[in-house]
Amino acid sequence: MRLPKSGRPIERRDFLRGAALAGAGLTLGCGVDPQRGDGTAVEGATGQPAPPLLIDRANVFDVRAGTMRADTSVLVRAGRIEAVAPAAELGPTSDAAVGAMRLDGSGLFVLPGLIDAHVHVTHILYQSHMTGDEVLPFYLGHGVTSIRSTGDNVPAQRLIERYADDHPGISPNVFRCSFLIDGDPPWHPDIGWHLATPADVDPFVADMAAWGVKTLKIYVGTGPEVGRRVIEAGHEHGLVVSGHLLDYHTADAVRDGLDCIEHIYTVSNFLLDDPDDRHSIDLDSDEARRLIDVIAEHGTRVDPTLMVFWGTLLFMDLPEVYGHPDHDPMPTRLKAFWDRDRERRALDWGAAPVSVRQGTWEKYLRLTGMLYDAGVQLLVGTDAPEPQVAPGASLHHEMEFLVESGMSAADVLTAATLENARILKEDENLGSIEPGRAADLVLLDADPLADIRNTRRIRTVVRAGRPLDPARILAAAPTA
Repeated sequence: MRLPKSGRPIERRDFLRGAALAGAGLTLGCGVDPQRGDGTAVEGATGQPAPPLLIDRANVFDVRAGTMRADTSVLVRAGRIEAVAPAAELGPTSDAAVGAMRLDGSGLFVLPGLIDAHVHVTHILYQSHMTGDEVLPFYLGHGVTSIRSTGDNVPAQRLIERYADDHPGISPNVFRCSFLIDGDPPWHPDIGWHLATPADVDPFVADMAAWGVKTLKIYVGTGPEVGRRVIEAGHEHGLVVSGHLLDYHTADAVRDGLDCIEHIYTVSNFLLDDPDDRHSIDLDSDEARRLIDVIAEHGTRVDPTLMVFWGTLLFMDLPEVYGHPDHDPMPTRLKAFWDRDRERRALDWGAAPVSVRQGTWEKYLRLTGMLYDAGVQLLVGTDAPEPQVAPGASLHHEMEFLVESGMSAADVLTAATLENARILKEDENLGSIEPGRAADLVLLDADPLADIRNTRRIRTVVRAGRPLDPARILAAAPTA
């Protein structure tokens, strides 16, 4: 990450693009084994079609109304939702449900599968000597049935996506992004790609479209001329264009048609009294109001990724952050990288007194609430597996922070499902419990509308129509 131009870039090992770089993320034939250590097959790992399933008499979250529909049944067939109706009409004895396995939903609360709108599947993992397939069970075991990459090595992403498709019992859906479109040299050499002029944009975007990415991401070193053409070319190919911006002003990018702003500091970065002091954010200025209004007027989405700032700003000083229980199950290799990276962050994000950093954190929460109050559509992403951002569990923590910022629990749940599906242009397939949608669901023991922390109380994960035990999914993840 980067804020002021005076900051020091993180040192990343450069290596060849293409086949060698793809090999750094190779997933086929390595990583997670579809069997547990005792030889028992993990549920749903075979790829065989799931049998019909009736979730009977549950409370089902309606993402459009933001309410729970009590005493409702969901019928699933061939991995898709066939019907959603009152239990009195769609019971185990109804004609539609003949032959379906019944899952008693009494007292349970059913959500669409959660989507993490901001993850990396090679970046950070490369430095942790891990491959992307190894962390996939952490997402699915926490009810995250889809993940949106926001900048990674492209060939490696394709391999990870292929692995996920072949192992739906332990993996979420994986949606790919371009390399980070950046200046010279790229800030992150492992996943960056420099486009020098607008003329360089079209062949790059065509290549990314041919690779099947969903998202183009403009990064900190890209200027307005190149950035504007990326947005235009991306839209010509039907792609979503996101931005983590510095040299291209967020207001200008929004006016040029940017679809999504990544990170809350891509907003706050342009509200500093002192451009060399990331903590000098003035949220009461006319400039702050104008920028928020521009974002709202153009319908640009904002993905705050509060989790990564919670970890980056505070984790070196506060045991409740660096020792959070969500980190305990993480692989030793990943935690070792987080620890190695601590020294660099101590000289960067951690340089100010903790009281100053806590004040900045409060400003990030306040700015998130200001965007929400202005009608900006917020997304739910985490930046996993950045330090202190645990794949899977961190999405639940992110939702807690969004509620703390002022969002209602219902709006947070809709953002984590339907709105995250929309930024992927997958809302006809994911993000709601409606006929025709993929049967990716999360069954909870308690009502998340009453307390957003209840999203952690997962009884069952349904992936592609197959009910799975979250503990067994997590048992497939590495610990070392």
